[in-house]
Amino acid sequence: MQDSLPVGLNDDSLHDIRTPASFEATDSFPILLQNGDAPVHVHLHLDDALSSVASIPANNHFLDADSTRQVGVEVGDGPRPVEGQLKIVTGHGAETDYVSVKIVEPEEREDRVDVDEAFAAPPREETDDADEGFEWPDVSLAENAPVAALGAFAVAVAAASATLSDSLAVLLGVLAVLGSVAAAGYLLVR
Repeated sequence: MQDSLPVGLNDDSLHDIRTPASFEATDSFPILLQNGDAPVHVHLHLDDALSSVASIPANNHFLDADSTRQVGVEVGDGPRPVEGQLKIVTGHGAETDYVSVKIVEPEEREDRVDVDEAFAAPPREETDDADEGFEWPDVSLAENAPVAALGAFAVAVAAASATLSDSLAVLLGVLAVLGSVAAAGYLLVR
């Protein structure tokens, strides 16, 4: 596969165009305009099929005699393969030539890293007892004193709220706090 698409201009006669019959690319590529012994105007155009995945930022170019210019063709994301025509016009329509251009998927690279399909899915959760084989750390009661004090304070606030209010919602809130403190206490001494 060639890196650039060569286009010879003004070699055999004025406004003459010499191109390969076809060109294949996997990504953005340059068109290499190589002009002969006379200045020339060149117009480049991608047909509808190629325009779905590629574009040429500047379509019209002027080349001095014995000069070379590189014109980039930007290939973006889109369905592959795509095949279409690049139209090349010189001398304001004096000559026209077409190149079949095919945009294909990149080939497998040698430095590619294969990844196991198991990494594509989230890890499965164990269905058996998650605590099996797990040993709880040995924590002394002195280390839990601040947590126990906070729990006692929460119980006191809940009891005060329940006695000052006749609301069923407050009573349910107090029961929720008491249940939470009881569960936390169980986990502390466990």
